[in-house]
Amino acid sequence: MARTKIFISSVNEDGLKPLRRGVFRELASLGHEPVMWEENLGPWPAHADPVVRCLEAVEECDIYLLFIGSKAGTYDAKAERTITHMEFIKAHDQGKTILVFADAEVKAVFFGQVKPVLEQYIDSHISKQESFPTPAHMMEALKRDDRIPQDIDPYVWYFLYDILIRKVYIDDLSLGVTIDWKAYFSDLLRRGSLLLPLEDSIEQNACRLEQFDEAFELLNDLMPGLRIAGMREPDRFMELIMDQLTGGMIEQQYGQYMNECVGQYGDCCAATLYELREQALHFVGKAGAAAAVSRFAMDDKSSYAVLTVNIGDPAEQVFYKEVKSMFYHCIRSGRYVLTLHYPADPEWNYKKFIHYKEAVNHAIMSKNPLIIELLKLCLGGMQP
Repeated sequence: MARTKIFISSVNEDGLKPLRRGVFRELASLGHEPVMWEENLGPWPAHADPVVRCLEAVEECDIYLLFIGSKAGTYDAKAERTITHMEFIKAHDQGKTILVFADAEVKAVFFGQVKPVLEQYIDSHISKQESFPTPAHMMEALKRDDRIPQDIDPYVWYFLYDILIRKVYIDDLSLGVTIDWKAYFSDLLRRGSLLLPLEDSIEQNACRLEQFDEAFELLNDLMPGLRIAGMREPDRFMELIMDQLTGGMIEQQYGQYMNECVGQYGDCCAATLYELREQALHFVGKAGAAAAVSRFAMDDKSSYAVLTVNIGDPAEQVFYKEVKSMFYHCIRSGRYVLTLHYPADPEWNYKKFIHYKEAVNHAIMSKNPLIIELLKLCLGGMQP
């Protein structure tokens, strides 16, 4: 059997301690390399952050083994997650083999009673607030609901829900029944699940050259003093813009400790430009498969360009349309509104967009900052 490094994770509650110790000894006897907080995770220098050390250990492991009982564990307010939850997110983000065992009674209550209530609350919150409820909001709602058992920490329900929406299978855990780990891991090996993951070689982008920074800073200072008369070939202008704007990953930040890739979006595939005059937005140019609507009235709520003008500040907005699986980055500068179209990966839907809206905004708005700033300067400098 291949030797693998297995991170054993759970809340430090009494009911799980004997299980953790037993699993550690069993896995070690099978020739694997179990890693567990109270056994061999450490020691580390006094100045080292234990949370960072745990997340690093998860990243170094081949398999992440998680046990869930009735307790939530240590909650980090900035990350809005427990330490155990962040370990799980790290393992998921790193593409580790994840094995989750939840107390069978807790799991049954979750699927039978809690999950429908939680999903109803989430849908209602999105409908009313146009935002995904925070973990704190969800826990408070569950505390107030008399249909939810109060002898289990409400965060456990949120944790199980997050595991579920990430499509990770949750196995039954019966504390009175010993798991045959030798048979369990042998079966995984036969299915190929214990193959050590290949380490992808990640190329690091080179830092911008100092000369390029200086040239851009000079251009930034010069542009406001120039009078730009207009465009000779607006469609060509839009094509050049579109070809330079690349897609990328969307990452959710959890406090100071970690971030997680929650999705991705493709290269810019279309772009439109509208000019505000005579109390309407008038079509100027386009590139790609974007529709060329000649005019939008300022009360047309179907137009993201109109919404961007009417919102005022900030002058940049990101929208999402589920039917087209597309992100729309709208940029207002001077009397112009530029809309850039980025295809979303198939995993996105409106609920997920609302959930990770801030992460989407940051990913798309900050991906090509110099190009976007240059465009703002050009569009803002055009004269009537």
